Amino acid sequence: MPGWACGLETMRRSPPGRATTNYTEGEVMTTTLNVPLPKEVVSLDAGGEVAKRPRKKFSTNSIVPRLAGYALLAFVLWLMGSTLLVPVLSKRATRAVLETPVTLVTTPVSGVITNLAVHPLDEVEPGALVAKVQNPTLNRDVLTTLSTQRLGLQSQVSQLTNQLASDSSELGFIDQQVRLYRKASIDQTSDALQVARRQREVAETAVWEHEMKVRQASALLDAGAVSQQVLDAAQAQLSTSRATAAVADQEYNGLGKSLANASRGAVVSSGGAGAFQALVSRRETLAASVGRSRHDLDALNKQLSQVVALEDEERRRVDKLSAYEVKATQGGQVSTVLISQGAFVPEGATLARMADCSRIQVVAVFPPRLAERLNVGSRLDVAVDGTDAVHPARVMKLLPLASEDVQSNYSVPFPYAEQGSVFAVAQLERKASAQPADRDLCTPGKVVTADLSRDGSAAMPFKEISWTLRFGRALAARLAHWQS
Repeated sequence: MPGWACGLETMRRSPPGRATTNYTEGEVMTTTLNVPLPKEVVSLDAGGEVAKRPRKKFSTNSIVPRLAGYALLAFVLWLMGSTLLVPVLSKRATRAVLETPVTLVTTPVSGVITNLAVHPLDEVEPGALVAKVQNPTLNRDVLTTLSTQRLGLQSQVSQLTNQLASDSSELGFIDQQVRLYRKASIDQTSDALQVARRQREVAETAVWEHEMKVRQASALLDAGAVSQQVLDAAQAQLSTSRATAAVADQEYNGLGKSLANASRGAVVSSGGAGAFQALVSRRETLAASVGRSRHDLDALNKQLSQVVALEDEERRRVDKLSAYEVKATQGGQVSTVLISQGAFVPEGATLARMADCSRIQVVAVFPPRLAERLNVGSRLDVAVDGTDAVHPARVMKLLPLASEDVQSNYSVPFPYAEQGSVFAVAQLERKASAQPADRDLCTPGKVVTADLSRDGSAAMPFKEISWTLRFGRALAARLAHWQS
């Protein structure tokens, strides 16, 4: 059997813990240990016997690998804690920024900016001037139309006023003539009535005298002093005087009626009746014309006043729009000015963006594991870098996605969010009288830290903690085994 084979066979048959030496032709061929390194180093002396010697001292060369292993273990433990334990135990949002509702200041007219009154970070009160827009090409057709209507109505009113004045003057003259005719008619009828009265009195006197003569003649005839012819003559005269008296009385009564009619406006004079009737007819025509003119004039004046009011309102509108003053509808802080003085802006263009510092909000991005513990009304603790103050905030709404329409209502875009994360929009709970130090909070886009408050968060699930601890122990055991 060859020597190397004898040595191998001897090594296989040797008991544990002993050294075996194989000799071939007087030389030592093989020395083998079949156990791990013992506490003592085994060697052979010159006689082939096993000799023991003490182990060498630990050298510095063996410390470096151990320190490197410990350092690697510490790094792995730190990496595991920061990537596994810290995210599991932490209740902090991955990203959080300060936000404020944004107000867009727009211009309703197009034109050139002649005066820009605000600058970034300016505090603006409600109704304060933001910019003045000059619009020389403003449409003035409506104002021109109203001015033309006003001039036309004024011309009509002037003509109608002149006609009314002329008709009124002529009506006054004719009315005066009518009164003169009426007075003359009354005077003439009164005089005729006086004459008729006297004539009636004379006729009545004659009738009385003739009645006396008839009675005397009748008495004389009875006495035989006169003849029958004398009595007949006296009776004939009496009849004549009675007829004359009846005519006088009739004329008197007729003149009395005529005087009464003249007092009521009628003309009884035969010579002036035609002229009087013509004057009366003309007076009635003029009176009707004056009445219509006054009615038309009142309507024109009313229409003219309405047109003048519309023209004044349109002129004020044109003057306002031609040099339009864009004012802030509500107070806030100017975050961005989008135009410059002297620039041309179209109608509806946005001039500036204003942040409403009275409603400071926080937009925080929470990971999926915290999303199920967030609710509307949950409390957040918000801390600003560089300050020790913690500001409480209450969640107003939760958004799985933040569309552009939603973000357009805020001063700055929302922070980036990973898939499955949720946006929490929280309102800072600040007192009405904010401290001067809190003015730093009105800085939209500033990065802050937001933690889910203990009052509004549930305890972390035990399953996550136990899984993390088991993983850490297993990793530590494997590293320790590798070091050994």
